[in-house]
Amino acid sequence: MMATDIIPSFLSAMEAAGMRPAEPMADRLGSDLIRFSCEGDRAGKRNGWAVLHTDGRPAGAFGNYRLQVSETWRAEKSEPLSPIERKRRATEYRKQKAEREAAKLKAQQEAAERCRERWDRAGAVDHQHPYLVKKRISGWGLKQEGNRLLVPMFGADGTLWNIQTIWPDGAKRFAKDGRQNGLFCLVGPVDAVVMIGEGYATCAAAHRATGHAFAVAFSAGNLMVTAMAIAAGYPDCDLVIFADDDAHLVDHPTIKRNVGLEDARAAAQAVGGRVALPPREDM
Repeated sequence: MMATDIIPSFLSAMEAAGMRPAEPMADRLGSDLIRFSCEGDRAGKRNGWAVLHTDGRPAGAFGNYRLQVSETWRAEKSEPLSPIERKRRATEYRKQKAEREAAKLKAQQEAAERCRERWDRAGAVDHQHPYLVKKRISGWGLKQEGNRLLVPMFGADGTLWNIQTIWPDGAKRFAKDGRQNGLFCLVGPVDAVVMIGEGYATCAAAHRATGHAFAVAFSAGNLMVTAMAIAAGYPDCDLVIFADDDAHLVDHPTIKRNVGLEDARAAAQAVGGRVALPPREDM
């Protein structure tokens, strides 16, 4: 199978199993597990998951918790290619990859400009917003657009690339075509400790209890880059990484790991920080 056919074939297998991603997938698929929304999911839910290995004979797995789908996938074998054909296909694949990456960057830059305009127009937070009241947090560092809370997403250089929107019922969405990898939101004057977690509410609740600054990473996959950026900017700070406890994934037939905890531990190890884990009912 040609390299350019791998992802389309993988996505076709998903659709054949009854799950259709509700967000762009081609540039997110890789050897790390990702989670995403599928058509039919309730707002704010990410019931879909997938992992795809493209080395050697490509293989992967995907599933949907709501649909109770869990399947593996392997690329079909193909006839050996001649050196000339292999070189031609490799050249074509590199060209197409470069074109996709250029188009993706252009879309991200345009999305970032729209997000900056939204952020500039947004107003102050209503502290009686239903989400803030439910979570018992103040909305520090946020703005409000209508009945929606806005969480800014910055790169390490301080550039605003994206916005996470939080609806009154807690549903969360990122800007269409917006960049997500490598972004975080640092809130508060930094002192001796910076707390880092996946979600705004978790971090804000920890700030309410401790008074320390916090950085929202928005996903387990972003914990590492967020921790490293904070460590580089504030080398004397003690970093505490809040782990989402995905213990239910350990016994999953395909995932077989606690994604939130393992990514938090990896981030803490990379910067010499500590991990904080929420208490379990069985502990």
